[in-house]
Amino acid sequence: MKEIYILERFDFTKEQMIQLKNLGNIHYFNKANQQEIDNAIKYADVILLDWIDPNYILKHMKSGQFICLPYTGYGWIKELPNAIKRGVLVSNTPNYSTNAVAEHHFSLIMSTIKKIAYFNEFVKKNQKVPFNRNMELRGKTVGIIGLGHIGKQLANYLKPFNVKLLTYNSKPKLIDGITDVSLEVLLKQSDIVCVTCSLNEKTKNMISKAQLELMKTNAILTTTTGGVIDQDALANIIEKKLYGVGIDDCDQQIIPQSLLSNDKVICTYHRAYDTHEAEENRINILYKILKLI
Repeated sequence: MKEIYILERFDFTKEQMIQLKNLGNIHYFNKANQQEIDNAIKYADVILLDWIDPNYILKHMKSGQFICLPYTGYGWIKELPNAIKRGVLVSNTPNYSTNAVAEHHFSLIMSTIKKIAYFNEFVKKNQKVPFNRNMELRGKTVGIIGLGHIGKQLANYLKPFNVKLLTYNSKPKLIDGITDVSLEVLLKQSDIVCVTCSLNEKTKNMISKAQLELMKTNAILTTTTGGVIDQDALANIIEKKLYGVGIDDCDQQIIPQSLLSNDKVICTYHRAYDTHEAEENRINILYKILKLI
């Protein structure tokens, strides 16, 4: 039987926990302390975690041990290449939150275009609402930077609004109804620019001063990927250029105070992925992966 160490609390259903117990001996911790983490590194066949930084664990794991990273992206994990070279078995958890993030991104678009947060503040404070006319989504040109799983799902949510869809990717996607263009063309032509690409060395601060200046006056910019947009450049240009901005992942970035306090900006914490349905998907994927090792 495998020794399976679960170092943090997961929202397992009873059925999911029964399935896991059929795979091995479960050592479950709501939040493992350092000694418990070290014991897992020493004795585990399988390690599962959530918010604990995996770098320390990966640095000390041995060949043949398995760790399942509960994320889709993993480029930020510095110890991963060395661990793999030593024979540590590693998996991520692909696409468990695609719908959740795409829906959240769509919500940022709608909340920004309709000024939901702006009007909400006045109503809750029982203040007179200033005149501030909003827009409609129908018929707009929407540019999606990064047409991966999330970008494709976002495009599906947008299509019923009769929008024109553009996309920029490192390699053309060639999808019916979506036009591949250069980044420059996308920024110049789009009424709404959506950043859904992953963060890596090539995309870090990819949207900076020069790119923001290409955008249409009164365009909307939304992102569910932190680090792709240069926040300082955005703070300097938003008032003279943009209609509104929607930013997720704010707790993982340094956001200038002038952006946080700007009525044109909607900010959410890094919770786009965090739905009940996504959590169930994640655990089901973890179980399927464990059955294979």
